Amino acid sequence: MSTNTQIPTLDGEGTIPAYVARPSGTPRAAIIVYQEIFGVNPGIRKKADGWASLGYLAVAPDAFWRQEAGVELDADVPEQLQSAFGYMQNHDFLAGIQ
Repeated sequence: MSTNTQIPTLDGEGTIPAYVARPSGTPRAAIIVYQEIFGVNPGIRKKADGWASLGYLAVAPDAFWRQEAGVELDADVPEQLQSAFGYMQNHDFLAGIQ
């Protein structure tokens, strides 16, 4: 089962959007599926779902949420590839996970 959720930030002043894929039974462990420069797109969700099918609780947080929440880009679309480069160049890695 998969859902979208919000994870509270460390300072408590916001929430990080995340995709969560749960296994059918008790999770054997949890794993963080970190996005590529294309956001939490169908490929990342598929990876999280794959880990869940193996018994893991898989969480894919939206690392770009402070720039723009919900980024989902396709590497095969030239304009979206250029957008991905822009997000990556302006990304603050620490702020993205706090």
